[in-house]
Amino acid sequence: MSCKITLIGAGSVVFAKTLIGDILRFPELADATICLMDISPERLKVADIMMRRIAKKLGVPARIEATLDQKAAIRNANYVICTVQVGGYKPSTVRDFEIPKKYGLEQTIADTLGVGGVFRALRTIPVINGIARDIADLARPGCLLLNYTNPMAMNCWAVEEAVGIPHVGLCHSVFGTANLLSRFANLPPEDVSYLVAGINHMAFFLKFQYKGQDAYPLLFKALEDPERTHELVRFEMMRRTGYFVTESSEHQSEYVPYFIHHGRELIERFNIPIDEYIRRCKAIIGSWQETEAELLGKDGDIDLRPQSHEYGSYIIHSIESGQPRTVYGNVPNRGTISNLPARCNVEVPCLVDGTGLHPVRIGDLPPQLAALCMTNINVQELTVRAALTGKREHIYHAVMLDPHAAATLPLDRIWAMCDELIEAHQQDGFLGEFSPVLKNTGRGFAGLGDRFIARLQGKGAFAIGEGESNTLRLSVENPTAQPAELTFRLRPQDERLSLPSGNELTLSVPANGTAEVELVAVNNAAFENEYRVSLECDTDQVLAIGAVLRPRHQLDKNAAGEVLFAMKLAGFDAMEGALSREGDSLRIRVKVNDSDIKRNPDEVTYGSCVHLFFAAPEHPERIQEVVLQPARNDCEEAVLYQRGKPVPGSNVTQRTTPIYYEADITLPFAALRLEPDAGALLFDSACNIGALGDAHSGGKISLSADSGQFAWIGW
Repeated sequence: MSCKITLIGAGSVVFAKTLIGDILRFPELADATICLMDISPERLKVADIMMRRIAKKLGVPARIEATLDQKAAIRNANYVICTVQVGGYKPSTVRDFEIPKKYGLEQTIADTLGVGGVFRALRTIPVINGIARDIADLARPGCLLLNYTNPMAMNCWAVEEAVGIPHVGLCHSVFGTANLLSRFANLPPEDVSYLVAGINHMAFFLKFQYKGQDAYPLLFKALEDPERTHELVRFEMMRRTGYFVTESSEHQSEYVPYFIHHGRELIERFNIPIDEYIRRCKAIIGSWQETEAELLGKDGDIDLRPQSHEYGSYIIHSIESGQPRTVYGNVPNRGTISNLPARCNVEVPCLVDGTGLHPVRIGDLPPQLAALCMTNINVQELTVRAALTGKREHIYHAVMLDPHAAATLPLDRIWAMCDELIEAHQQDGFLGEFSPVLKNTGRGFAGLGDRFIARLQGKGAFAIGEGESNTLRLSVENPTAQPAELTFRLRPQDERLSLPSGNELTLSVPANGTAEVELVAVNNAAFENEYRVSLECDTDQVLAIGAVLRPRHQLDKNAAGEVLFAMKLAGFDAMEGALSREGDSLRIRVKVNDSDIKRNPDEVTYGSCVHLFFAAPEHPERIQEVVLQPARNDCEEAVLYQRGKPVPGSNVTQRTTPIYYEADITLPFAALRLEPDAGALLFDSACNIGALGDAHSGGKISLSADSGQFAWIGW
């Protein structure tokens, strides 16, 4: 009984001509049914005519079918060959190149790894999994999927995880590179043997032999040939790792971080063809009419080349005839390469005969090769996770771990680039929906993002006297698109504090919005230490955060209305100062008892200095620090720094005496991200005294909003 061989993506007519011509040359396959399927009627028509002429030219009784219906094509198939390209050259491939280029990321091929490979996989995996599911449902038992579509490893990994049908990924890079190395070594290809293992497009020649002898010395001799002008990247990687990689230099240059992003000089030195795949696509499209005429031939004749080395025809023939062969295939690892993950997809030799395809166990790769493979496998796995789970965050994770992208772009640019690519491909209709993430993060809404955040805080300073009252503010954020009505319970730590309005309240929270309410709490006793009020809600969708009320020292004022502060170091009066508001700025006067001002040119805080800390009462965790670096003499200027840079709009005047210095500082509220009209702020200060020497110069103490060291300032 003849077998049925289905070609999905038959519109790839150049490759289809080669592959089907190879298949029909075998006598055991001459009567096969060849079913062609494509989504383009025009290309399918060309493929149909071409296949019929191939069968006629070879004089074989093959049955040729053509259909636009994928399910019909797969029904009762013994073998399904996949050569699809989802989204085509335009718009998808063009977008994969042009959008990253806007962000400064250049690519060569972009079909296997990198941001281009990631997005090609995200477009392709749903399609190839659909083919795999149709095979599981409609094809003959044991039907083998032979996949030629890139990104090979990601597509095959996804098929294994999502469907689990028999499949193998096929690539010409192993036998193509073997012939190339034979030429470099000046050896007859028929006398060369080799062992290759790794992952698709990053597998390595573990052995390269001439009549059983190690021929790698000939390759290292070729490495030093000054006349050699091509495959410079692959030879450079062999120089560094000790092994030659299977895929071309234009591919390899974007799988590692060592070449493209280092600039034009390196690109030119290693002859790296940026945008190479775009040029290839344009050349193919530009010559389509000529190609079509050549494929169809004149007067019904067609030109056939000799049998190629593509593995697909040999695999089908070996299974159908029982003739054993060794081919290289991309298969689920399952321990075949023992120091790569069991679930990843690996490229290894496979024995094929009438019983099927059997990967050959390799054992460990050399550790440097396994490590290189892992840099690519990490990207592959996260991309597959994104495609199979619909989690948008894994798209960002995949690209941020890509060696080329990581070497070229900071994280915020990677995020923005991914967002633009997602939107563009979705608008084109070639990319599905992914679950949302928290803005500018890699955290999905399936975690914190779909939960309400309810926070109870004290408003203003915590009044500690018996009979005094405090104000509590409850704010609730709703990240969802639906309004909600939530009921909360407030539980004071003990009876020292009570809530006259009751311990339970209901709050309406608008969609994608925030609701707030203020409550009065009365002290039934005096407080010395912090006091807690717990917050509870019946639903797990609410993250309820209770209040921690901390007594804060309120700084005194002088007759002029200035707030006074001071600092001691080991009992020594180190600093005193006064703080007041002047319009949209703070005026801060300090007197520091430092008779030996020291300045460090590299780090302000390593010399004499004054630290000033500010925070808004409602956000005590958002601490703003400024540092005053005093002048040592009249030739220097005192400077106010924030995050290592002078504070815009600030002004400092200084008077120096033999035993102390005084500084008068004007500091804009805007630099502190504080509102001048808020009426209050949290404040603390510290200083380094150069005169006390290194042992005592560390006057800066570790301050935090939770330490209770901040003082309350009210205007």
